[in-house]
Amino acid sequence: MKRQFTIPTSLLCAFSLVACNGSSNKGTPVDADTVFYNGQIITMDSNETTASSLAVKEGKIVGLNVPVSNYSASDVELINLDNQTIVPGFIDAHGHFSMVAQSINYANLAPSPVGESDSIPLLVQSMQEFWEDRELAEGQWLVGTGYDDSLLAEQTHPTRYDLDQVSTEVPIVIVHVSFHLAVVNSKALELLEIDESTIDPEGGKIVRVEGTNIPNGVLEETAMYLAMGGLESAPQTPESTIEAFNLAQEYYASFGITTIQDGAASPASVRLYESLGNNDVLYLDIAAYPTWDAYTILGIEGYETSREYTNNFRIAGVKMILDGSPQGKTAFMTQPYLNPPAGESNDYVGYSTLTKTFLEQKLRGYLDSGTQFIIHTNGDASVDMLLDTLDGITVESDDFESIRPVSIHSQTSRDDQLKRMVEYNMIPSFFSAHTYFWGDWHRDEVFGLERAQRISPTRSASNFEIPYTTHNDSPVVDPDIIRLIYNTVNRVTRSGQTLGDAQKATPYEALASVTKNAAYQYFEDDTKGTLELGKIADLVILTDNPLTISPEKINQIKVVKTYKNGVNVYQQ
Repeated sequence: MKRQFTIPTSLLCAFSLVACNGSSNKGTPVDADTVFYNGQIITMDSNETTASSLAVKEGKIVGLNVPVSNYSASDVELINLDNQTIVPGFIDAHGHFSMVAQSINYANLAPSPVGESDSIPLLVQSMQEFWEDRELAEGQWLVGTGYDDSLLAEQTHPTRYDLDQVSTEVPIVIVHVSFHLAVVNSKALELLEIDESTIDPEGGKIVRVEGTNIPNGVLEETAMYLAMGGLESAPQTPESTIEAFNLAQEYYASFGITTIQDGAASPASVRLYESLGNNDVLYLDIAAYPTWDAYTILGIEGYETSREYTNNFRIAGVKMILDGSPQGKTAFMTQPYLNPPAGESNDYVGYSTLTKTFLEQKLRGYLDSGTQFIIHTNGDASVDMLLDTLDGITVESDDFESIRPVSIHSQTSRDDQLKRMVEYNMIPSFFSAHTYFWGDWHRDEVFGLERAQRISPTRSASNFEIPYTTHNDSPVVDPDIIRLIYNTVNRVTRSGQTLGDAQKATPYEALASVTKNAAYQYFEDDTKGTLELGKIADLVILTDNPLTISPEKINQIKVVKTYKNGVNVYQQ
């Protein structure tokens, strides 16, 4: 089933102040606020056309390829691009914006090049230095995020005993880069009342000291939720909250992002977004997908999904999580991991975090109500679970076009699964940044070469004419869209090796995955994702053209300016 992204020609001509073939309408003066000229405009329309100029009026695109002399207003702002390139505003196809805003106040425990925690002693040192610079309030936990066992020198998780070197009196929690695991110190275990007698929660695991029932501090999947209160223990003021979200928006805009996702929003986050929007704090569009339980609570409170933004915010649908992360070896697979985690047998395949019966119950309700659902499915067994569940629900096929379900991450999807996704108008959103950040780890430790080469199978998805999207899953990875495009095209690992040459995307496909395809995923393809007449003037100015520069140099492209609704919200 081939999906169409075009606006009907008749509608284009109705809006057009430019001839429908893209040539100049020299006889008609055009009223505009801002005109960008002398550059390369990548429209991303269905004909893959480019233009040399673009005009904006009241936040909408009103002209393409019109000579500067044709603009009638005396106060029009003329911006000489000096041969730079304009592309549609980037759309964050999946991420966790409130977590990014929140983590501004946490210790950065990422390994190089993002941070400096390349070993457990360096991680402990980072936590100690972070604490020295802060005065904790009564009851406040010490929090760090971004540690990555796969890139630590020891290639293992730190434990309670490592964090006890920082303090045994202050509760500490550090969150894994995947946000699917956490580690707490002995004081935190005490406060959480986790000991030898505590049973594992359903869909999670309290990791034990080998040969005993003593918790070693590592909490997997649903078990880590026990410690998440520690992340919110810092006292917040209205001023500090506004500052954090302004900094986070500026951070995203610096990467050219104009539409952001909060892909596991809590009720508190939704209420906060509503308040921030009402107070004119939000200037980028935020689409929230609450977790299934949060969505239930919000529904009771009267909140509803919407296709329209109110003060730059909307609840777009609901999020469910079926498994964990491949780099953390908690993704649910059909074949065993190459090297199972410590204490697991050689036939270990990870695990599901929800039952199929529960999944069917929830999805049936979302389908009946027309609610879009995005489902976290890293392992191919979790993708099977999702597709098999949908097979068991009788729904008119056209209804899935109105839902556009999303398989979030979909990293190990097989070709037979991608073919089945087409039947459900399902969009895989690939975490293709993995090819760089964890490609070597996947090849040598997690999956072996054959399976690792198919991580984020973008070429296979293109072969089935699926309008896939790509994402960084921030704060797991910083929201650098240019690097994401580079990774999707080149698939080069940290060690400089190509991982899966057969799955490389073209530069156009990679750019489409963060513009027009992402707009389609959001049901916003009528207003965003391409630079066409009548559409919102969300756009990014780049130093170079990602479609013509050498693919290996895409990561050298810089974001010069970002415009949201025609307003300059970031400038280099």
